[in-house]
Amino acid sequence: MKLLVIGFNARPIAKSAFQAGHSIGVVDYFGDMDLVKLTKNCFSVLRQKPGQILHRPLHRKPAEYLYYLAEIMSDEQADFDGIIIGSAFDQYPDLVKKLSDIGPKVYVNDIDKFALIRNKKKINDIAEKAGFSIPRLISVKNKTELIEIAKTSQFPLVTRGSGGGGGAGIRLWNNLEDLTHYFSERENEFDEGVWIQEHIIGLDASSSVICHKDTVQILSINRQLIGEKKLGAPSDFAYAGNIVPLHYENYLSTPTLLKTHIEQIRGLFRSLELKGSNGIDFVIKDEKLYFMEINPRFQGSIECVQYATGYNVVQLHLDAFNGITHDLPLIPRYKKNAVKGILFSDHEENFQVKYYPRNKWIVDRTHFKVILERTDPFCSIVLPTRNQAKGYDKVCSLAEEIISKNTN
Repeated sequence: MKLLVIGFNARPIAKSAFQAGHSIGVVDYFGDMDLVKLTKNCFSVLRQKPGQILHRPLHRKPAEYLYYLAEIMSDEQADFDGIIIGSAFDQYPDLVKKLSDIGPKVYVNDIDKFALIRNKKKINDIAEKAGFSIPRLISVKNKTELIEIAKTSQFPLVTRGSGGGGGAGIRLWNNLEDLTHYFSERENEFDEGVWIQEHIIGLDASSSVICHKDTVQILSINRQLIGEKKLGAPSDFAYAGNIVPLHYENYLSTPTLLKTHIEQIRGLFRSLELKGSNGIDFVIKDEKLYFMEINPRFQGSIECVQYATGYNVVQLHLDAFNGITHDLPLIPRYKKNAVKGILFSDHEENFQVKYYPRNKWIVDRTHFKVILERTDPFCSIVLPTRNQAKGYDKVCSLAEEIISKNTN
């Protein structure tokens, strides 16, 4: 099968599709070095050029550019059998719907599911019925209403925007003064929606699942690296990678909760009736699952999940849409551990990319001589490991070496 892979960072999905024996075309946002090494059949929104900064001003949303490039690639080649997607489209059901107009079969959840999942009140109600705890969440219409509600709320608190993936638009506030100052200069953020949310301090986690018409199969429970300062994460809630699996015995006093939590996750996805590869983010606190969000498409953890379980997630996704089920265990089993770290630039001054260690686990590399600004993604480090602590230390050590050699 020839697949058109579309996403903000499409390389891990495209690599999985290639490993499953499919030919690929790719539409990606960054166009990093490792995507170009994987396939020449790719378009990217950004054209990384020596001597120029990574980002440039865009007149449209990234998802719109991804859609238009996908349309062009499909028209030019006219032989794609299917389309699969990663992040970028979550809050744009209209663009997900338009993907079906391109021509090839789209292996993606229905647009009404995308709309439901981004309706915070409805999805929270469904998650609560499935047994999840729900952080206090209040929608605010403008700055005045935001400040009045914040005055009667307990700090620290969180504000959320309309979404965007990777923790975009989520901010932590320790006092009213900083919150007021920030939103005084950003009234436009209320146009797409702003929420005040209770701040839940606990263990950041996620689960990767495969959904069929009648069954939900849990592939893994993952620890999430959120706001990881050793990786230069640009905000407190920025997604910076995963450790797979999450070993309950290392973090919780009652390891037997794993079965309870898996049943809650399975019950929620049964009620949502999604298809294929999907994910859920949650926080574990006081041995309860606090619901954060559903990702109705491939997740950033895909490579770690594949290393840890031995499954090809893209093939499982396609099979689910084609009515093919696999005999997977009710409780996930793992062959090894895996760690992913996304390295961001936290350097105050801009610098030109000039060095990467010779290491096969360094991927999503920004091209040489491109200028990185503070908060720009630099590269990812994804590796299988026998020992999670040693794997994490290796990721951090490589990250430190990369930043040091490029900024000195």
